[in-house]
Amino acid sequence: MSDLASMQRAFARDIRTDGVDKFGDQPGLKIYRELFFNNVCGFLDSTFPVCREAVGDVTWSDYSRRFFSDHKCSSPLFLEISEEFLGWLAAQSDILAAYPYLAELAHYEWLELAVDVMDVDGWQPSTEVEFSPVAPVEINPASVAACYHHAVHQVSGTNPEVAATLSAFIVYRDSMDKVRFLNCTPLSLMILENLRKTPSQTPVEAVKAVMESAGISGETAVEGGLQVLQDWLRQGVIRMRNSKS
Repeated sequence: MSDLASMQRAFARDIRTDGVDKFGDQPGLKIYRELFFNNVCGFLDSTFPVCREAVGDVTWSDYSRRFFSDHKCSSPLFLEISEEFLGWLAAQSDILAAYPYLAELAHYEWLELAVDVMDVDGWQPSTEVEFSPVAPVEINPASVAACYHHAVHQVSGTNPEVAATLSAFIVYRDSMDKVRFLNCTPLSLMILENLRKTPSQTPVEAVKAVMESAGISGETAVEGGLQVLQDWLRQGVIRMRNSKS
């Protein structure tokens, strides 16, 4: 290893350990330590504000410091720091023992950023087009479906303990480029993913297939599924495939 590379590694260790593994005694190093750490904290704090609120500022700062010191990021992109944090957090058994929902909550919060930066220019909803249960639909490409084991949307600083219960969401970008969260059922997510996997299906075919796989029968159940799709058309989650909007 060259002298320059050795020096760079020693400098990085100093920054990561907040001076515990010192590179030198230069007074300017303290500024660099604070600058690097605060920059990373800025991304984490802005992406995961509810996580920070739920565990408290002191504990959150400790988690941020541990991530900064221990995790070796695989990407140099600043926008991907938050995603790197997700992977690190999911592997911290002591943190998840104290806050079993925290990794799921972090993912739930991160989805807002993930959907916001999706490059899907050119897709517009067709809210003015009438819904048809026998005409194929298209799913908004700036959308993600997620299902969690905890009611992550109920977590807050005043409610840091939530029930272990399934919660499902569609996170999507609307026609005004605003990220929206829809709280739905796991069954409705199955309908969405069925349409995504087999785009040639009509809404009624997709709903009947999911209901059959779930052991649910009856026209009332099918009508309920179609009503969900009609709501999604109005909200901009899907559009009729033949729409030119």
